[in-house]
Amino acid sequence: MPDGTNAQKISVLNGGPYRVEGAVPLLDHEGGEIEAPPAYSLCRCGGSENKPFCDGAHKSNNFNGQEFASKDTAASRAESYVGENITIHDDRSLCSHAGVCSDNLSAVFKLGVEPWIDVSGAEADEIARVVALCPSGSLSYSLSGSSERVEHPEGPSITVARDAPLAVRGVQVIAGDGEAYDALERQTLCRCGGSRNKPFCDGSHWYMGFKDPA
Repeated sequence: MPDGTNAQKISVLNGGPYRVEGAVPLLDHEGGEIEAPPAYSLCRCGGSENKPFCDGAHKSNNFNGQEFASKDTAASRAESYVGENITIHDDRSLCSHAGVCSDNLSAVFKLGVEPWIDVSGAEADEIARVVALCPSGSLSYSLSGSSERVEHPEGPSITVARDAPLAVRGVQVIAGDGEAYDALERQTLCRCGGSRNKPFCDGSHWYMGFKDPA
């Protein structure tokens, strides 16, 4: 988990790009490494002709980079669903609507139903497997007898998801005012420019028809 003291960090620049420092590996949607210097800037306005890197398009396309995301801890925002051997924690404010949970385990994650999580719908190990796939970190879990959330660190990286957000693993995100967001192992950062929960993705790219260069 990032702790805020690591030299590897992502800083949100006011009205501008993400500034990535500390030689954080940058990966394409297939897991291949994208060549980048130790410090680099990634587009968050959606207008760069050199995606995923910033080309200064934000200066001329009326990009509104205002941040709206809460700096409270995810633990304080999450709703918990307690099962016999596992508890699912759900922080809706971070959801990027990738659909990984409902696509892979619809017996537990039920779209259009309230409550939408039925922790009795599958065995604990299967729930844990699918929750760990959630790219945004909106879903997490703890095991029976412990309040500690289980994560599976993979080392710091940023993956440029195809036509979708930046999937961040193990890197601290710093707001434009210099204050750190909650340190999470998994996060998704908006790069279409349209999220109403900047700097985090809220699924707006789906509705905007955001596309990467062919």
